[in-house]
Amino acid sequence: MSYWVYVNWTAEHKAVIHWGSCGNCNNGKGCHPNPLGEKNGAWRGPFRDLDEARERAKETHKPVREHACVTKGP
Repeated sequence: MSYWVYVNWTAEHKAVIHWGSCGNCNNGKGCHPNPLGEKNGAWRGPFRDLDEARERAKETHKPVREHACVTKGP
């Protein structure tokens, strides 16, 4: 299992932690084609565990959230 952080610098300016297998994350590819590239945000990872993902998310200096795929568990 891996974790990813989506850093969004346009909508709410946040960093959201996801499991790699989450449909929204898709192992850092997102859930749909992104013609804007990294204009709105970018995936960072993979990270080997939740603690590492949390640390990297904090380093963005944005509010950190955990997506439902993390908070609800498998």
